[in-house]
Amino acid sequence: MNFQGMVFCAEVPSRSEADPEDYRLLREIISAEFSGQVPHEWGDTVSGVQTMLRTEDKVLAIGVDTCDLMEKGEDARLIKFLAAENIPATLFVCAKWIDKYPAVLKKLAANPLFEIANRGISSKPCSVNGNTAGGMPGTTGIDDLYNEIERNARKIEAITGTLPHYYHAGAGYYDEIAVRIVKALGYAALGSSLRIPGGKEVGKKQVLDAFMNPAAGAIVILGGSPLQSTFVEAVMEALLKLRSQGYKFVKVSDYPSL
Repeated sequence: MNFQGMVFCAEVPSRSEADPEDYRLLREIISAEFSGQVPHEWGDTVSGVQTMLRTEDKVLAIGVDTCDLMEKGEDARLIKFLAAENIPATLFVCAKWIDKYPAVLKKLAANPLFEIANRGISSKPCSVNGNTAGGMPGTTGIDDLYNEIERNARKIEAITGTLPHYYHAGAGYYDEIAVRIVKALGYAALGSSLRIPGGKEVGKKQVLDAFMNPAAGAIVILGGSPLQSTFVEAVMEALLKLRSQGYKFVKVSDYPSL
């Protein structure tokens, strides 16, 4: 059941941070609907997570978790490369980054190459029972999960004027109940179909190997922990190589959902 259609019409009212009453009401509806449901899946490819586009075309959708943007500079470097090479991308932003760089968010949202998506208030894995992923504690219950998703969506809307359609959980991890809640709120839970290695010890060859012969319509989400210069250099090289092999880059919204 999609509560976005039930509680709010498509255009009005907008779900801004300035309307705490509708925020509370929506949270109560979600809590009542999903309370007591027990998840049986936990991972980055659980039921309901979209990792592929519906196409047989030789295309890739690139996503970037931008929460380190302007800190180490590597996320900014990657986005500047995408813009210079005219490569569309979905940019997932978290609350800490939004609060620090609202003007940058507004500028990126105005660039038709990019679509702004939701990374959550604290970039937590999406759990209804406190599961962890990669040492990261997940949301502890339905209310915590709701706040993680919806508060950040409204932050994005307050600056860009548009609610984000896509959501990517911290570490890319969900349980299937959390995915249903994401969808009930009117959003699409995304994941990456390519496992791109990251971290301080990752080598350039490991990243390049991960990009070899991707499936048509693959969604590739980059980021997570602060991006390293070696990682970013390898990604840039891989994308240019794929383009020379006939791959086209698109935004997730360019193709209908599964």
